[in-house]
Amino acid sequence: MPREMMYLPYEWMSYISPMYYSVQAYTANLYGNISTAPFIWSMVAVGGVAMLINICIVAFLHKPVELENNNADEKTNKRLNPSEVSV
Repeated sequence: MPREMMYLPYEWMSYISPMYYSVQAYTANLYGNISTAPFIWSMVAVGGVAMLINICIVAFLHKPVELENNNADEKTNKRLNPSEVSV
């Protein structure tokens, strides 16, 4: 479905939806009338921007949580390799 036929909210969402680009690339590949490259690069761009937004959210809004240390015994205070068997 071309964007000109979509209602306005769906038309706006189609610009940021990777599904629109993948369906258009598949249709272009199936019927062979146009190149699939612009749709695939647009899909890669949408994915890259989404990844960048997620990285920024984690970098600026993530709050580290302090771990509690409830070990009273000296034997348990030493750090062991997780693959090491403790007896």
